[in-house]
Amino acid sequence: MATITYEDLKKRNNISVFAERVNNKGSFNEKTEDGALLICTGKVKMSHETINGEVKLTDDLLRMFLETKTNRDVIEVECIKNKSKSYYRTSSFYKDKDFGGVAGKSSGGGSERQELGLIEAINTAVRESAEAWVPGIGRDNPLRGASKREGLSEVGQEPYIDVYVETKNGKLGVSCKGESAPSLAGGGIAGLKVVVPELLKGVYNTVSDYLKKKGYAEGVIVDADDVPDLFIEVPAKYLKLILVGNKKMGGPIDYMYVGKMDVKSSLDSKTKTLDLNGNFYSIDAYMKKVGKLYFRIRKRDLQPNNEIMITYREKNKEGYPVLFKGPKSNKNNFRLVTTDKVPRTGEMLKLKV
Repeated sequence: MATITYEDLKKRNNISVFAERVNNKGSFNEKTEDGALLICTGKVKMSHETINGEVKLTDDLLRMFLETKTNRDVIEVECIKNKSKSYYRTSSFYKDKDFGGVAGKSSGGGSERQELGLIEAINTAVRESAEAWVPGIGRDNPLRGASKREGLSEVGQEPYIDVYVETKNGKLGVSCKGESAPSLAGGGIAGLKVVVPELLKGVYNTVSDYLKKKGYAEGVIVDADDVPDLFIEVPAKYLKLILVGNKKMGGPIDYMYVGKMDVKSSLDSKTKTLDLNGNFYSIDAYMKKVGKLYFRIRKRDLQPNNEIMITYREKNKEGYPVLFKGPKSNKNNFRLVTTDKVPRTGEMLKLKV
């Protein structure tokens, strides 16, 4: 744990950073990087041999205090924590990177790197201004902070929500996607079974019928290239259910964030707009953006000889047919994702319900 000391404030340009954050009604995390958000009101009290009471914090006043203070002198900043106001000393404020602390833990790979980068971008903006807002969520709903959704969902999978975004009007569940994400809706087969079980059953029936009509009997081994990637359009009535999800699968989702894995951001000092190299979409806006969604059935984890075995009898852990498996590795070669594009090499199937 590292919190801000008076010695820290004397370093670099920390006097100006501290005064600006307090006066702009920015915020600090309490004690740790993941600590409760302390939102400054702009009020400051100083106990000093020349001043005792509420003051307007300026660079010069803070510098004078630091240079002449005794062990009995303190500065306290009024902050809001969980809707309650109280005064806090600097030793209650987590020493974030703006004050020379260690940068946020954004060294994860892939999607985690994106999630942690987004969290850091939002929390940095909130520390700078309580009026910070981001397009997509809206100017009338200022940001209050962000955190990672931890743990597994009730079905034992990665949760649908990746990041929680705290705003003036409440907590939002956000699913993060890359610009070329292989799947545009999360949850996997286990999640789909929870939210649209009848649709998922229809998808498996449709693929099974296709393979049988191709003449693939139980246990036959074929070259994976002989089975094209298969696509099934998601009926419109199921589209929003799949995108939003539900609590059991680690949802529901309020917003999608789509952008690069390396998040870049800047806060406009005049408009308080948080500019990101990605975009937030409400579910309705995201539905308009992608138009139609399709289930894509493709092969994965193939053996070097590119062979797959067709099996209708063996079931996966969700109770559906495995369909594709490695003849020697015994690995499940079947993968179901959602996408908004059907390549010319893919084959469209009509859903059997």
